[in-house]
Amino acid sequence: MDQDILKKLSETMLEATRSHPVFKGMEQGELADFAKAWSDAAQMMMVPNVDAWGAWVDAWSSYQSDMTNLWLSGLRGDAVAEPSKDRRFGDEAWNVGAFPLLRQSYELAAKAMVDIADKAGLPDHEQRKLSFYARVTADGLSPSNFALTNPEVMKLAKDTNGQSLVDGVRNMLADLEKGYITTTDETTFALGENLATTPGAVVYRNELIELIQYTPTTTKVRTTPILIVPPCVNKFYIFDINERKSMVRYLLEQGNSVFVISWRNAGDETRDYDWNDYITKGVMTAMDATADIAGTKQIDLLSWCNGGTLLLAALAVMPKAQKSLVGSATFLSSLLDFSDPGEVEVFIDPAQNQAYKQRLATAGVAPGRDIARAMAMLHVNESIWGFVVGNYLKGQTPPPSDILYWNADTSNMPAPWYSFFVDEMYQANKLKEPGALTLLDQPVDCANIDVPCCFVAATGDHIVPWKTSYSSTGLLPNVTEFILTTGGHVSGTVINHPDRNRRSFLSGGIVRAMRIHGRHQQSALREAGGRIG
Repeated sequence: MDQDILKKLSETMLEATRSHPVFKGMEQGELADFAKAWSDAAQMMMVPNVDAWGAWVDAWSSYQSDMTNLWLSGLRGDAVAEPSKDRRFGDEAWNVGAFPLLRQSYELAAKAMVDIADKAGLPDHEQRKLSFYARVTADGLSPSNFALTNPEVMKLAKDTNGQSLVDGVRNMLADLEKGYITTTDETTFALGENLATTPGAVVYRNELIELIQYTPTTTKVRTTPILIVPPCVNKFYIFDINERKSMVRYLLEQGNSVFVISWRNAGDETRDYDWNDYITKGVMTAMDATADIAGTKQIDLLSWCNGGTLLLAALAVMPKAQKSLVGSATFLSSLLDFSDPGEVEVFIDPAQNQAYKQRLATAGVAPGRDIARAMAMLHVNESIWGFVVGNYLKGQTPPPSDILYWNADTSNMPAPWYSFFVDEMYQANKLKEPGALTLLDQPVDCANIDVPCCFVAATGDHIVPWKTSYSSTGLLPNVTEFILTTGGHVSGTVINHPDRNRRSFLSGGIVRAMRIHGRHQQSALREAGGRIG
């Protein structure tokens, strides 16, 4: 394969992906980021090393041979279509008529494309980025994503006299107006009715936060309240989805007094706020208000995701008098060491970051929708294309999902806050280095966090890898516990109810299983056991 062919192939795949309705719904800046990331990776692929050339020749030869055999079998009429293991082609319609040849041709082409990308032999980050965007592009070109090449869509259109296509266009136009893909039946949810129903009230408010205090449910209540610091990009009620998925409700049932911060959606009035503002007007102010309202001299802190990173930074520069309020600090799926930031690493490099800063300059904020879309791209078939096919090609309404409703209910972040987070922590990994950062006019040193700390991570977390979370514990002087659960970023730590699931956790090197479900989980826990015993 010469460089001209490779260049034309990459350009064709990029243009085909960009022409799809879902990408037409992107902001121009976001689309430019996607195009630039793919183009940069493809350019690096044009100058391969000797080993890469050999691997490419093998992959290309294998592809040509397999494709030739497939088409010859089709022409002879002796082709036997094996059922696909890909869920996109699970319906029997994909095994009838011309569709077996179509989907098998696609599977071979997609495999060749990914194999060639995987064998480019680039530096680690560029290689991961190239492989990622190759998969995203290949998934976008699937025949299941287009009406005329999806037999399920065509059959449904015939059975409904075209009404499914009409409904699909209506759904697409509604989503284009909203600016995002509908992933759940949003009409079935309402805050205070079937979401975030645990009784409570706003007890403090300033220009950045509202502080919510929940009503105790037990006769006796611990004198030390719990203050929850949620992430800034999502709404607080992930801690109180419903009666079955509410950490707040569970904590109340255990006799705790619970407070939670609700961050203001960044707009004109807060668009210039930075980490100093979020520490002082957010974390520290909420701590003072909680202690004052509860009438106590000590509080326990609980945080999640970037709320945990924010809390770590706050504790590192907090005055001793205020830090004396802290009884303990718990960090769910939180990073202090960003040496391995998980799958989101494919979006983080100087080139992509610089391109996104142009969007920040225009918008004034980092739109929460951008973050949600990036997270969806990490599992593009489940989080994007599955809904594109269902909503737009089949004209269906997705089933109700409280978690997906919450996931779509995003918050914007101030541009200075976002840039500092990405530049100084994700890219430069300065938070773990004593004195490398400055906040509140003083050097940040996490060795100053001498309060008892607990870290909780999940084996299937693709945003905060558990091993990286665990490495953070060696950077703090008083980590009393590290707990590893089964599950993902949300399911493993935030809504992992101890009495109503089939998950398990490891603490102090001992597996305490409510119910261990599946070999993968057992293997992960066994692997972890040798590392955190």
